[in-house]
Amino acid sequence: YWLYAAVCYKCLLVTNDEMRDHLFQLLGTSFFPRWKEKHQVRLSVSRSGIALQMPPPYSIVIQESENGSWHVPTTTNDDLETPRQWLCATRPIKS
Repeated sequence: YWLYAAVCYKCLLVTNDEMRDHLFQLLGTSFFPRWKEKHQVRLSVSRSGIALQMPPPYSIVIQESENGSWHVPTTTNDDLETPRQWLCATRPIKS
């Protein structure tokens, strides 16, 4: 029920659970992974205290900008805290 409530009320969810055992085929194949990427806050505990890892401010998928440029994220071993580099491709402007 907690996961249903988090999806319905559009809130952030603090958990390290990958939620692999939940049945989200009913929601479609792409909905849940995208939702989880934008709403899951991970936490870690160390001697210095608790650290929260907020979701990225943008979606880490191939994107096309309004001017037709493509932005492709590079892989960083699924580490969301490491700054991600992007490959940007544009077409030459026709004159």
